[in-house]
Amino acid sequence: MKTFIGWLDDRLGVIEFYQKHIAYPLPESFSFWHVFGGLAIGCISIQFLTGFYMIMYYIPEPDMAHESIRSMCNNTDFGALFRNVHRWSATLGAVFLIIHAGHIMARRAFRPPRELNWWAGLLLGSIFVLFLITGIILPWDWRSYWELIIWADWLKVIPVVGGTLTDILLGNFSLGLSYAIHIMLLPVLIFFVLAIHIILFRRIGMSDRV
Repeated sequence: MKTFIGWLDDRLGVIEFYQKHIAYPLPESFSFWHVFGGLAIGCISIQFLTGFYMIMYYIPEPDMAHESIRSMCNNTDFGALFRNVHRWSATLGAVFLIIHAGHIMARRAFRPPRELNWWAGLLLGSIFVLFLITGIILPWDWRSYWELIIWADWLKVIPVVGGTLTDILLGNFSLGLSYAIHIMLLPVLIFFVLAIHIILFRRIGMSDRV
């Protein structure tokens, strides 16, 4: 293994790249609670790997969507495994993000000069919620239908703009649109914002204990 890494390093400079852009010395203030941000990123990575497998079998048509998932789970070697890993990593990712946000607030790490990274983190959380909404709709079974209604009801309670947002959601809803948003728009957004989030973190570092 060392020989292979040395061979790569001679040609690509992988060790220097790792030390300069990836390796991060842990400060003395590092604690158990800091790991949840990394765990959330790990769940997002799992989402992409398992989701890539699933899109090869999923059919975004109302009369075929649920059956295509059933067929994938029952007739492919890893379909059921990948679907369950995809669902559980989404659930755990949401839990890890909540814990991570709570830890940031407890340490008051949203204060200057980290306020921009705090807003980037909130945007990441919002994108993740959109992943959950569009993802849970895609199987298009009874649960998907009621989840769509529940999210529409939640939008209605937003002051001033709630009714308009609900009309936009229900008036423009289609399974194909949710699918396109889930596998094309949101992945681009989350990678872009996550890159900004990590770059800002690496630049400013962890906050001191309070």
